[in-house]
Amino acid sequence: MPRTKFNIGDVFEIKTPIGLAYVQYTHDGEHMGQLVRVLPGTYTNRPLDFASFARQKELYFVFYTLEHALRAKQLEFVSHQPIPDWAKEFPIMRKRGMVGPEGGPINWTIGHGLRLYTVPDIQRAQHVRSLTAEQKKISIACIMPHHALVNSIVKGWVPERDEELNLAARRQEKEQERQQPPRGSEQSSSIEHFLYFPKKSQAEKAAERLKTKGWSVAVRMGADGENWLTLAKQPAPIEDDIESVRDELERLADELGGEYDGWGAAV
Repeated sequence: MPRTKFNIGDVFEIKTPIGLAYVQYTHDGEHMGQLVRVLPGTYTNRPLDFASFARQKELYFVFYTLEHALRAKQLEFVSHQPIPDWAKEFPIMRKRGMVGPEGGPINWTIGHGLRLYTVPDIQRAQHVRSLTAEQKKISIACIMPHHALVNSIVKGWVPERDEELNLAARRQEKEQERQQPPRGSEQSSSIEHFLYFPKKSQAEKAAERLKTKGWSVAVRMGADGENWLTLAKQPAPIEDDIESVRDELERLADELGGEYDGWGAAV
């Protein structure tokens, strides 16, 4: 009988294309799922001493769909260990703010990982436009479905490499766009929105929803070769407030288990 219940301190094994990876469940993430600490390294064989293994400093914290992953048998319970002292308090995390023309964030909100979403919470939080080297190491407040977490482990993603890896993916995506031949009316002014999903079916559901807005939408494999891209083109003239549109698309991506990766102007 597969284990579907979990407790604070449980350690789980995840099979990835590059070896076995491990996470420890540390906090209830409320509306964000479950918070886990991602432990360093990937392994050919399961570690023998989980007591010492779980005392390692984590690579980062992330909100993870642990309950769903257990039901889907996407990971396996292997041990129960005390949470290290430094990880007992809910961690300080950072949340992306406004998105710039290139698709990356132009500001960040830093504070309690679950207290970055209401207006009073945001007013109490720290706001920065440029992250220091230490701030770049702060875990990012986002929900990772199982496939997204596996992909992050395979790519060697950590918070301090977030900007570097996302920029590389966006550049590759734009290069692919430039290599495509012109298609008549689609060359008119518009805003492109990028939504990524671990499964094609999720990307197609998002596309169907966005087509009802009268947008031009395409679904294809993303530049990372792992996730599916829903590329939605919001036609001109742009009458809606871009922040409202961004919030709407972030909610849509979260609902379908994906991630909204920003927008860019297309001419």
